[in-house]
Amino acid sequence: MKKVDKEYVDSELNKKANLVYVDEKDNEIKEKVEWYHEWTSETFKVKADTGWVSGCLDLKADKTYVDEKDNEIKEKVEWYHEWTSETFKVKADTGWVSGCLDLKADKTYVDENYAKKSEVNDVITSMKNEILQTLYPVGSIYTSMNSTNPATVLGFGTWKQIVDKFLYCARYSKQTGGSKKIKEANLPPHTHTGTTNFSGDHSHSLRDHPLYNSEYEAGNDVLSPSYNNAAKKIFRPTEPGGNHVHTFTTNPTGLGKDYMPPFVTVFAWYRMN
Repeated sequence: MKKVDKEYVDSELNKKANLVYVDEKDNEIKEKVEWYHEWTSETFKVKADTGWVSGCLDLKADKTYVDEKDNEIKEKVEWYHEWTSETFKVKADTGWVSGCLDLKADKTYVDENYAKKSEVNDVITSMKNEILQTLYPVGSIYTSMNSTNPATVLGFGTWKQIVDKFLYCARYSKQTGGSKKIKEANLPPHTHTGTTNFSGDHSHSLRDHPLYNSEYEAGNDVLSPSYNNAAKKIFRPTEPGGNHVHTFTTNPTGLGKDYMPPFVTVFAWYRMN
């Protein structure tokens, strides 16, 4: 390697340190700085008005404002950190979670509780059936506007439907019959015929006496003096003729109209067993 010549070094140092040289370089730098300053000034006057920028900086970058907001954020972060820490210590504890999962999702637990629910449902169904059995024992009557057989509705019993009958409260059940008072208009058209007997047959007798015409003259009675002589009394009977027969027929009457009291129809059954 070639050693550096001392004179050459001194010459260069003098040259670099020469005032004129320094001034020239300083002027060059100043000119460049001034040009850059003018360019940036013009640019910021258009792109970013200094008043507007200052206002924004005063508002957004004010140290006090920034410090206050920073403290608020720190406080919220600290509070949230504490809250989540305490919460997750309880809620997210692996033992607690595992215990809940073991309890809630364990198949045996689910099966047992399902069985208990089924048992409860069975008990409720049984109670409902017993209540209905009590309300509708054998011999009871079930009425409804619905034509569905009560065996289907209630789920028990054999039922016989009552049709075209009115219910009559009597001393004994299952008896039939009945009558009702009706008017002439409710009677069917009809006639009446009849024949009389001959019990009117009878006879009469008259007493007759002889007259003595030889003595029938002025001054004498018309009747014989023997008027009261029983031997001379003669009875002459009349001929029977009272027997007779009458046949008669009445004029048709009645219209045959249906006779029913006001009613509303229902479906009715009684429980046989």
